[in-house]
Amino acid sequence: MTDQWEQDDHRSREFPVREDMVYQHKVWRFERVGWYVLVLLVILTLLGLFSRGPLSSRELQSADGNIGVEYEAFHRNGSTNPMVLRLKGAPNAVLEVELGGDWLEAFDVQSVQPQPIRSAAAGQGVKLWIQADSQGQANLHLSLLSEGVGTYHSRIVIPGGATVSFNQFIFP
Repeated sequence: MTDQWEQDDHRSREFPVREDMVYQHKVWRFERVGWYVLVLLVILTLLGLFSRGPLSSRELQSADGNIGVEYEAFHRNGSTNPMVLRLKGAPNAVLEVELGGDWLEAFDVQSVQPQPIRSAAAGQGVKLWIQADSQGQANLHLSLLSEGVGTYHSRIVIPGGATVSFNQFIFP
């Protein structure tokens, strides 16, 4: 008896309302796919595809280990995100690092902690001099405001030494 009712429910009718069940099944299938896409988009958002999260957080290190960087690969235009540079050199030395590439076109530096000893323009980038501790390590915390849209290439260089290059994407 149940099969008879199900068959009647999925059959096109003229009375009391004209129905095209073949078309209705296509609409239901389209809605179901839409729900799956929406759920997938929410999950990817929670994982950080469009900003902070496991899919966006990256950590790179130069081959010699003298430069390390923690950054977010995905940003939203107008959002503020952190970047941490980890430098290694001689104990108590002043370490020089150059931040170059497109990153100054894409980001406005909101804050730098600790304040560098000195800074200077270097082509499209900036050079910073930072005091290392007694183990030769220095950490530089940057707060970056995203101001562009698209992919931007960044490069961190210790003159005469290590280089780290990476890309960041800014969503509108």
